[in-house]
Amino acid sequence: MQAMKKRAGLLHRLISAHLELRGRFEEVVSPALQAEFAEYGGLTLQQVVVVRWLLEGRQMTMHDVAEAHGIGASGATQLVDRLERRGLVTRVRDDHDRRVLQVVPTERARDLARRFSLGMNRAAIEFLAVLDDRELETYVDLTERIAESWRRDPRRPERKQSA
Repeated sequence: MQAMKKRAGLLHRLISAHLELRGRFEEVVSPALQAEFAEYGGLTLQQVVVVRWLLEGRQMTMHDVAEAHGIGASGATQLVDRLERRGLVTRVRDDHDRRVLQVVPTERARDLARRFSLGMNRAAIEFLAVLDDRELETYVDLTERIAESWRRDPRRPERKQSA
């Protein structure tokens, strides 16, 4: 019983610390990076996922977008339309089958992702400066362990993979 009480107290402290950390992180984020957050903040999770996958080098057709999100063709069209209006993707006809449209990230998306990544790195350096190298390594190891357990959790809904 005492161990459960101690664990509950630790979890309460962790949640409180995470809330404070979020506020502190927002303080160290530069105004330029806050603008990048705002740019991404207007996107839906599905839109962010599509842009991220494209920037990682995945090739996606409109069909792949629909299948990956479990939506129909019209839903995929709306999703890509919104990204296209923001200048983050464009549609390109496939050279081998003109009926197929490939979704391609724009240079604006690549540039925005680069600036976002650089800003996040600068903020993380400042944010985590309170930790020495050994503590940072422990923090990273524990965070990766938690992330890995979540990725391997059989209760986690499977994400459809695209081409």
